[in-house]
Amino acid sequence: MVTILGPIKLFCISSHGNKPCTVEEEMSIPLKELLERHRGGVRGRWDNLLAEISRGSSVLLLPKQICDDILMEFGALKAVTYGLETAAVIVVNKSTDIVDAIASLSYF
Repeated sequence: MVTILGPIKLFCISSHGNKPCTVEEEMSIPLKELLERHRGGVRGRWDNLLAEISRGSSVLLLPKQICDDILMEFGALKAVTYGLETAAVIVVNKSTDIVDAIASLSYF
């Protein structure tokens, strides 16, 4: 039997993680736990995280210092002037040229 403590959402996790996936998870899960549980973490370990994008290609970056403690739910993300939107979690590590990445997303 599975006990669900709160609302759930589908998270589509891609880019610089150890394996892409789409998972159904509680919305109150910390971002770090979400990535470690379902992706095997960030490629190059957590300290290699540059930013995260969970709004699809609207290209608002959530910097690592916020990612360390943020919960993946509407209220917590709104408090840092961010949003959950599509929950398409794009992991960006430090090997990324962020300008090229944003240009590529904008072109898409």
